[in-house]
This record gives sequence, C-alpha cells and structure tokens, in this order.
Amino acid sequence: MTWDRFGYICRKASTESTGADTVAARLGKISDEDACSLYGHRLVANTWPAQLLTQLANMRDPERAERALAIYQRLNLGRPLDTPIKFKRALAYLSYVTLVFYAVAAIYQLKVTPAFSSVFDNLGVTPPSYLALYQAYWGVFVLAISVLILLALLSALQMRRLFQFEVNAQNRLLCRLLVIPACRRAYARTVDALQYPTLDEPAQPGEQASLIQQHLRQVEDSSMDLAVEIQTLAEVQMQAFLQACEKQLKGLTTLIAVVVIVAVMMFLSSAYSPIFSLGEAI
Repeated sequence: MTWDRFGYICRKASTESTGADTVAARLGKISDEDACSLYGHRLVANTWPAQLLTQLANMRDPERAERALAIYQRLNLGRPLDTPIKFKRALAYLSYVTLVFYAVAAIYQLKVTPAFSSVFDNLGVTPPSYLALYQAYWGVFVLAISVLILLALLSALQMRRLFQFEVNAQNRLLCRLLVIPACRRAYARTVDALQYPTLDEPAQPGEQASLIQQHLRQVEDSSMDLAVEIQTLAEVQMQAFLQACEKQLKGLTTLIAVVVIVAVMMFLSSAYSPIFSLGEAI
C-alpha cells in the first residue's frame, strides 16, 4: 500500500506542474492532503518510498527533477513490490509450528513422562530404555528445534524488513548473517533501479557504480524508454528476490521438519514402550 501512495503523489505532482511551484513544494503539499490516505498509510521516514520523495525534493537540477517525476508517475509499483501472500503464509506457518511443538513437548514432559515414571517406581520395575533415553535427551531435541525455529523466524523477520523496503536494511549485521546473498543482491538491484532517476549525476559506465546504474545510464543515453526499463528491472529483480527468500525459507522449514519428525518418533517410542513394559510386568 505504501507504493500505491507513492505513485499517487508522483502522478498528481506531475500533472500539477505549472512552472511556479518547485517539485519539492508540490510533493510536500500533496503529501499532506487528506486524499493521500485513500492510497495507504502515511509513508514511514526510513523506507524507500519516503526516501525517494525526499531525494526528488532535494534534487539540485530542476529539469532533471521534473524528468524524474515524470518517470515515477508512469511506474506501477503497487502490486510488484508488495509483500507476497506466500511469504506471509510462511511466517504464519513457522509461528504455528512453534506453538504446537512447545505445547506438545510441555504436555509430554510435564504430564506423560512423570506419570509413567511414578508407576514404574511404585511397581519396582526399571523404566524401559526408550523412556530413559528420551528423559535424558529431550532437552537436546527441544534446544535443537528451538534454535532452528528461532533462526527461521529471525531470517523471516529480516526478509520482512526487506519487503517493507527499509532503507539500508540489506546492510544490517543481522540481515547479512541471516539472509542469503542472493536475496540481498536482488533487493539491492531493485533499490538501485528505483532510485536511479533521483541521482543528480549518475555514474558514467566504468566508474564506481552498480551494474543496474551503469545499464540504466546506457538506456538513458539511447532512445529506449527509461521508465519501461526501470519498471521491468524492478519486477524482474523483485521476482528473483522472492524466489531466493522462498528457497531459504523452504530449506529452513525442511530442516525443522526433519528434526521435529525425529523428536515425534522419540515421543511415540518413549510413550508406547512403557505401556508394553507395564503389560509384561503385570
């Protein structure tokens, strides 16, 4: 929704160009209008939609600012850059798995295991090896699954920050540690494409600039439509970003599932073996 609001502000500011008001004045006036609320929540200062408007307003060259505004008003960024439903479902799934696992582990350890242990003590029978093994190592399983779930949730949280387009989110320490390079690379390329029109002096080819900026510089120098190329690059890189995020989340959830299955097998083995042992003892 934030990109919908960004697009509305740019479209209206572009159509209200009269020559009297500067781009900065028009952007500020439109941003304060009540009609903006129809296109989403107010832009957060540390996100790229707000940052791009700030960079537009601060451009030193008025003509280049008008050209940049004309490019942004043609872009359709609302749907391609919104947080996808699949990612939200993955977050909900991880939260659900976390709650279910801890509930089952707590019930089994606090209710089931002590009940069987007291019965064996009363009968003077040695507890079966499965029950003893689970009692000895249940903490290890819980710790391992807890670490994996925490890792998955923290990774998903950092990806969510990227989907919210927080400025410099890809350079934060946690993001560099928890998000694979493919995700961060695609995100950085998307941002490079989006902010290119606001650069007063784009880097020349061969100078210190990203591949996206060099490419768009060549597009700008040719007869190609810069707005079309920025739109296409943003969609392609966001798709690559989404696929990389899904790949990482699938890997983490698969690993969690394997450990949970092993733990469940331990649950079942330690639960049924005491029943058979009690039958033999009685």
